[in-house]
Amino acid sequence: MRKVVKISVGTAVFAVLLGTCFSLGSLALFLQTFFALTRETPVAEVIMSPIQNDEKGDYIEIVYTPYNEQSALLHIVNNDANGAVPILETSGSQTYKIYGDTVAVRGPMIKLHPALLILNFENVYKLSLIEGEYRRQQNRASGEGTEVTINGGFDDFWWDVNNEESTFPYNLIVDRVTFSGDEEPGFTGTGKKRYQIVVTMDSITWNFIEKIG
Repeated sequence: MRKVVKISVGTAVFAVLLGTCFSLGSLALFLQTFFALTRETPVAEVIMSPIQNDEKGDYIEIVYTPYNEQSALLHIVNNDANGAVPILETSGSQTYKIYGDTVAVRGPMIKLHPALLILNFENVYKLSLIEGEYRRQQNRASGEGTEVTINGGFDDFWWDVNNEESTFPYNLIVDRVTFSGDEEPGFTGTGKKRYQIVVTMDSITWNFIEKIG
């Protein structure tokens, strides 16, 4: 009888430990999946001035500052005093006069399959164009906005990958090739707005940081 009780207690303890390990493993997988698929990588900063006007139409002056890429080790070591926010090193700033009432920072992106993103691989991208567009109803007749090529523009590499994305072995890695880049509307009034350009799972978009002045 005692032997049966000992076996039963041992089995129960093993089952509890096994269930706990399974629960912790499931939680870890869920968190890894969540962080991988919602990760945002800051790649540049934009300071936007209010919409102004001259004889050519509405325009927005921006200061564009790309971030330097960091190695994984520097990303861990190079933190601010509270140890939470990584310090993003910048390279040279450029000021552009962008005709239009919206501004977009665009570029090609090779989007990997979600399973690879969960394994901590990252999408491949390049910021290639700063573009102004006229979207407001009263500006529709103003013509084309400004296009400014950055980082050498769109080179043939992206078209080559796009041509092969559905063929082996590219189709094992590449989900799709796209040109991405959200537009940010301009604003009127005073002061400036500071944004970060970030790369997400499937787009290049803007995050508002602060109002300046």
